[in-house]
Amino acid sequence: MPHPNRHLTAKAEAVARLARPLLDDGPGLLMGLELDSADSLRVIWWRCDDFSEVAQINACPEGFCPEDTDEGALQEAAFELLEYLGGRWPNPPVAVGVITDGTGVAFTPDHPQPSAPGWLLRHVGGAAPLLAIVPLDPQGPCALLARPETGVFH
Repeated sequence: MPHPNRHLTAKAEAVARLARPLLDDGPGLLMGLELDSADSLRVIWWRCDDFSEVAQINACPEGFCPEDTDEGALQEAAFELLEYLGGRWPNPPVAVGVITDGTGVAFTPDHPQPSAPGWLLRHVGGAAPLLAIVPLDPQGPCALLARPETGVFH
């Protein structure tokens, strides 16, 4: 992108802020958020120490939790962010997603589906570099994903 996109940044900052209460500070968790072409939002939690999946939930907008709950507020914000982000592709992928550590938000244009097998390990190994919309915490529990070579989307 040739210039900053304040709208995208604001949406990503909201998602990171709303994800924070749903990410455990103890062992450290990372969250994936993915929207498919049927408007089903998937939320995935991974442990940062071994990158194993901890939990996953799926819901369409009519099945989202109430907006006045942490989960519902995150679902609404994630839906808006991913719908907006997906609209920026010339040919939108079947599913588009981001990851967040509660500080930043990042994605991969070439591999936009965090639920794909091996997706997280490809990024940890450096095979598929992330683009940060809002930088991940380089000192946090997910520092392996917040490498200096992580690009910035805008």
